Amino acid sequence: MLGLGLSFLTILRGLSPIIQYLQFGDISGNSTLPLYMPPMWPPRNVAMTPYLSDGGEVEILIFDEPNYHLFLESKSATPLKELELGGDIVQFEVHVRGRYYVVLRNEGANTVNGEIIMTFWGFERDLTYLSMASLVFGIAFWTSGYLLKGRRIK
Repeated sequence: MLGLGLSFLTILRGLSPIIQYLQFGDISGNSTLPLYMPPMWPPRNVAMTPYLSDGGEVEILIFDEPNYHLFLESKSATPLKELELGGDIVQFEVHVRGRYYVVLRNEGANTVNGEIIMTFWGFERDLTYLSMASLVFGIAFWTSGYLLKGRRIK
């Protein structure tokens, strides 16, 4: 029963996307703006849709928690992902559930403002594997119980 319930919930979560909005004010030329992203990111596909001021481009740096703190201290940490955002939608994949931090970098001379819409979509891989494993375990447990019960009656 647990496996069926978990599978059903995994399918429901997979069919409903999570949407987060990142709005930011003026980022002057050659500057960085760290944004704190408190919720856990699920291991899903992500689409970033930028709505930036005229002709604006920003670079997005995505850090895990230890590298984010290192970046705040020294600005020399290695990001997990570096993405150039102009007017096109950028897609990538989150492989492991966890806390991730977004840093916006404007390397141009012009001031940029706007918002970025992040859409998490698809099935969460860790929940999918867990629900499949619990289904297999439940079927094996039920089958062994059924076979053992049949032997005792005879």
